[in-house]
Amino acid sequence: MHQCPRDGHAQRVHQGKAEVIMRIGIIGAGGVGAYFASALTVAGHEVHVLSTPRHVQPLTVQGLRLTTGDGQDSTVALAGVATDAESIGGCEAVILACKAGQVHDAMTAAGPLLGKNTPVLPLQNGVTAAEQIHRAVGAGHALGGVCMIISYLVEPGHVHHVGGQPAVTLGELDGAATSRVRDLKAVLDGAGITATVSSDISTDMWRKFMLITSYGGVGALCRKPVGEVRSHPHTRRLVQDAMAEVAAVGRAAGANLTEADIQITMSQYDAFTPDSTASMQRDLAAGRPSELDEQNGTVVRIAQHHGIPAPIHTTIYRTLSILEKS
Repeated sequence: MHQCPRDGHAQRVHQGKAEVIMRIGIIGAGGVGAYFASALTVAGHEVHVLSTPRHVQPLTVQGLRLTTGDGQDSTVALAGVATDAESIGGCEAVILACKAGQVHDAMTAAGPLLGKNTPVLPLQNGVTAAEQIHRAVGAGHALGGVCMIISYLVEPGHVHHVGGQPAVTLGELDGAATSRVRDLKAVLDGAGITATVSSDISTDMWRKFMLITSYGGVGALCRKPVGEVRSHPHTRRLVQDAMAEVAAVGRAAGANLTEADIQITMSQYDAFTPDSTASMQRDLAAGRPSELDEQNGTVVRIAQHHGIPAPIHTTIYRTLSILEKS
């Protein structure tokens, strides 16, 4: 089994500067995990993907193909692809890119990837990943993460990046400035993924959660794209009121969200292309398992725990649950 170096990360010198080289495990080979695997491999890191069986043969035999909206087409060979963590062994960092509802089970199976202080960077849409990581593998591994990327899996072994600059905000859950966060930032930046270190990552995660649960939930209810929902006065107000609900729930849970955050988030929503839809909306429309429970369901459960009313998200959750595939 390959084990991580005991005396720190490997380094190389590029244009006179030392660069960190990591052995990285990526859990999940979907649109996000596959993109990160490609970008990090191109940047020179040793990338191992832990995936479900359907991805192993295409990734092993044909490599990982990345196409982009501006016409680029490239294929890379990964360092390894496996369905069990034991065959990969210890890694210096782990990127968790599975669906939000799979976090606990995925991390329970990923134990062999982790050393004593191996950071796990979750990229799911939600606010509960860190807690699930703690339950699965113990304290000391989970970071907080917010990922902004538009990419999807065309088929196993082929990921398409629609466009825009991929970006990640990351940080320790207690806001500490640590070397492992600085190293991960350097690794991501070097792979062409804009990385920002946050001293309040929990609030950052809640801010994105406010966006995705609200526009995604209302869009799924209306079965309309962003452009139509935001141009109708009643549904536009519904999205904004849904954001206000999440902000109130988030504040009760410790997030530093204000009215200004709602307005900023509405501005982000207004910047989406008119034909945009949330992944949850697309999954429900196609009859695929969605993240309804992890998104709107989580808002409802945390609201109930703190005694905060959340009638919009309760209605979204209860109404859309009839469409959810078991």
